[in-house]
Amino acid sequence: MIVPFTKREIAYIISWKEEIFWPDEMRLVAKLKRALESEQPLDLSRMQLKILWGWAEDQMAGSLGREVRNTEERAIMSKLQNALQ
Repeated sequence: MIVPFTKREIAYIISWKEEIFWPDEMRLVAKLKRALESEQPLDLSRMQLKILWGWAEDQMAGSLGREVRNTEERAIMSKLQNALQ
């Protein structure tokens, strides 16, 4: 699925993961980095979208119960929610 993240949003997402252990996460970060370097749209599988959702939950205090505080987080969550519907 094509997800219309901006380069700034992609860089913000990459900053969430300082340590990467799982191969699926490694592939996702590599894909995100390639998207930063190219003009190709970011094409993610449903599993990759769910991984990003998990990262977002970790970044935003666990359960997404608190209010999103900055515009990048708001935009990222909106795009992820639309993609996962």
